[in-house]
Parts: sequence; structure tokens; C-alpha cells
Amino acid sequence: MRRAFTLIELLVVIAIIGVLVGLLVPAVQSARSAARRAQCQNNLKQIGIALTSYLSQRNVLPMSAVAGTGHGNNQSCFLLILPELEQRPLYSAYNFFVENYDPANSTVVGTVISTFLCPETPLSTDNLPSAQIQQFGVTTYPAGSSFAKCNYAANWGGSQNTLGSDYTTTYFSNNKGEYLGVMMTVKAVSFLGPTTCIRVQDIRDGMANTLMVGEKRDSQGWNVGGYAGSQFDVGPSPYLVTNDPFLPMVFPGSFHASQTHFVFCDGSVHPLRSTIDKATWYALTTRYGREVISADAY
Repeated sequence: MRRAFTLIELLVVIAIIGVLVGLLVPAVQSARSAARRAQCQNNLKQIGIALTSYLSQRNVLPMSAVAGTGHGNNQSCFLLILPELEQRPLYSAYNFFVENYDPANSTVVGTVISTFLCPETPLSTDNLPSAQIQQFGVTTYPAGSSFAKCNYAANWGGSQNTLGSDYTTTYFSNNKGEYLGVMMTVKAVSFLGPTTCIRVQDIRDGMANTLMVGEKRDSQGWNVGGYAGSQFDVGPSPYLVTNDPFLPMVFPGSFHASQTHFVFCDGSVHPLRSTIDKATWYALTTRYGREVISADAY
């Protein structure tokens, strides 16, 4: 005759199972989070390889965005490296003689590219409608425009928001220029002035000491040029936490715990802590600030 479990034995077994589940769930969540971090780092690595390939072929990094008057404006640096990201059919389908919002380009700019999306983001990856997207002149895109999102942006080395006023004071007032990064908006029809495409020899701080592309919690689109799209403004920290719906489209930041990933100009990918020293953070965003950065500073 088989002996049945007593109530006490059953409760003990259930309690043990509950403890094991309690121990297992955090471990699974941690493993998944680590996998998402690795995928995000791989995305940036691929973007870095693509930009390095672009640089080796043309001796300049691409412009982060094109502005000005005429046609063929508004596209971003990410469009220009599509061939290097094995997206040549999309690149070939894009019409550079009209704007990015032109109906002729709607299929291309509305295509979701996984390399441009951080797997950690809980935000919707649905394409943004035109009413939520700003052009350079702070006007919205024409009705019917739609752009696929992006969670990465180029370092243009400047800031246009009050949160970046400290950065502005530190560098701009010292006559070091307003465009201290490595990819910036270049005007299509005008005198270029200080905005131009950057060469290796222009990055005098060293490729390993200068940021190229980093995470943004949100973006108006991978082919939307400008501060809320293809570029990031420099703020007090590389890790922005805010309830303001617009600021995550402007400043770098991520949904990874207390760190934001960046690819440097030498192609290496590093997470920057939210507690990084502000002077070190600012130094990494400049190509010729001549700051001394120790190897363990970030």
C-alpha cells in the first residue's frame, strides 16, 4: 500500500519550490538583462565598424545631418552608412535629390532596422507621425511623414538646452568653438564656416579618447537629422533620467541600469557610468579639448 503525502510534507515541498522560484526569477532576469546589454553593445559595434569603413573610404566621417535650402536635406549619418550595415538595397532606393520626408523616400525612412534599436527599451518602436517630429527650424514635418525610430545618436560636441549650459560655459566661452564633436549638421547651401566633415587628423585628442556614437533613450527617427534625431546634445551626465518626454530625444541616456553605452572613434565600445566625473564626460565629447584622460576614468 502506497503512503500518501501528509499536509505538512506537501506544504514543505511547496515552500521549497517557492524559494527556488524566488531565487531563479532574479537570476533569469539578470541573464536576460545581460543579454540585452550585449546586444546593445553589438549594435554599437556594428555602427562603429560601418563608420570606420566610411572613414577609410572617404577620409572623413559623415555629417550627422544636412541642413540648408534646396533639395536633398534632412537625412542623417545613419542613412549614409547603410551600405556598410548590409542595407545597400535600402540605400540604393533612397532619393538624395529630394528631402527625407518626400513620398519617394517614405518606404526607406519608415523601415525598421534592428541595429538602430536598443533591445532594452520599453518604449514603442512604432513609427513616429509627422506631427511629433521637428525640423531644424522648429517646424513639424509635412503631414503624412513617418519615420522608423532609433536609440543611437552621433556626438556633435555641443548643447542647445539649459541642461547643457554648464558644458556651453566650459568650452564655448573659452573660444574652443561650438562644434567640438566628430559628426555635426552641415549646411547644404551656405558658407560652411566651422561645420564640416571631420577627418582623422582633426581628432587631436586621440581616437580612443573621443566619443563617436552613443545611446539615446528615444529618437525621432534614424533618418531624422538634428538634435532630436541623429545627434545628441551634451548634458551634465551621459545617463539622463527624466519624466520630460522631449529631453530623452535630445540627450544621451539608456534603460540599462546606471550606464549608457558608447562607441569611441577607434571602434571600441564602453559603458559610461552615471557617476562619471563631469570633467571626464565633457572631455570625451571633444575632439581637440587637449584634456588628459586616465585609462580608468570611466
